Amino acid sequence: MDILILAAGYGKRMGDLTKATPKPLLPFKEKNLLSYALEIAEAIPAKDIHVNVHYQSNQIIKFINTNFPQVKISDESKQILNTGGGIKKVLTQSQDLLILNSDNYWNFNILPDLKLGIDFFNRNTNITNLLFTHSNKEDFDLHLDTNKQIIIPSSHNNTQFQGCHIIRSHSLKNYSNIFPIQDQWKQASINQTIYGFSCQTSVTHLGTKELYLKHSG
Repeated sequence: MDILILAAGYGKRMGDLTKATPKPLLPFKEKNLLSYALEIAEAIPAKDIHVNVHYQSNQIIKFINTNFPQVKISDESKQILNTGGGIKKVLTQSQDLLILNSDNYWNFNILPDLKLGIDFFNRNTNITNLLFTHSNKEDFDLHLDTNKQIIIPSSHNNTQFQGCHIIRSHSLKNYSNIFPIQDQWKQASINQTIYGFSCQTSVTHLGTKELYLKHSG
C-alpha cells in the first residue's frame, strides 16, 4: 500500500491566512499541518509516501525536500487535477492507496484506528473504497447504513468523514485525468463497494479559517 497526502488545494476557505502561505504549511501548535500528516504516514507500513502540490508548490516542495527527503512529490503545478485526478495520478495498478487530507490535526491517537481499518480493507477484497468515519459529532456529512456501507447521495447523514480513505488500485482506471473523487464514490455506492470504518478516536478538522482559529486558540 502507498500513501498520498492531499496538499494541492488553494485553501480558499482559510481566507487571508493562505494569501502568502499554502494551507498545509500553516502553523498549528508546535508544527505545521503537513508535518502531522507526514509523521502519521511514516508510522503506517507503506511502500511509498506521496504528497501532491499545486498552490504555492515551491514552498511545500522545499519543506518536504528539507525535512522529509524520502517523500515523493506529485507535482500538479501546471494544472490542478481535482481530488480524483490527483489520486489517479499517484494510484498504480499494483498498490492500493491510503489518502490523508492535510487540513486535519493528525495525532498518534488515531493510529490504532488507521491500522485496524487497513487490515479490514485488506481482508475484504470486495471493498473498493473505505472511508474512515466517526459518529459522535453533530456535523454529519455521510450516511453509514447498518451493513457499514456508505450511501451516496443521502439525506440521512449519521456520521462524519475523518479526512482519510483507502482506494483499491484498479478503481480509477476508467475515469478521466481531472475529476472530483465524489463521482467515483457515488458509483461505488451504486455498486455497493464503498464502506465506512468507524473510528474510536475523532480527528480535528481545520479546513476553514473559523475552525483553524478556533482550535489554534
